[in-house]
Amino acid sequence: MVRPIVKDIKALRKPSEPILPNEDYSTILQDLKDTLATVNGYALAAVQIGIYKKLAYIKANKDHPEIILINPRIIDKKQKFIFPESCLSFPGLILNCDRYALITIENNGKPEFYMDLVAVICQHEIDHCNGIDLFLKKHKAK
Repeated sequence: MVRPIVKDIKALRKPSEPILPNEDYSTILQDLKDTLATVNGYALAAVQIGIYKKLAYIKANKDHPEIILINPRIIDKKQKFIFPESCLSFPGLILNCDRYALITIENNGKPEFYMDLVAVICQHEIDHCNGIDLFLKKHKAK
């Protein structure tokens, strides 16, 4: 089901709950896919459709056509750089954000390595899962 994308800063600041072992998240994942298919973007975290679970869907590029992040956390990061980043919750806004070109994440309990644009997207979605968004830090709620 296509859901509206959350644009409320206070709602986006709320950290999400982990996906529990054996928890069925298939409906949330399908909602993420359906919603992302209607907009021009690479990824969505569940919090962006109003569901406070540590789950995100990334449809990045031909090398990584689909990534599903489940309880993700960054376990290693290298090569800090500035990246001009946008967010579907803040349409039209582009901010220069501190990111890392190489990251290793724990995704559903397993290590995964990403680089370049995919690494940036993963960092952005992990921030959403934790209620920390560089957009929220740089732009205060009005």
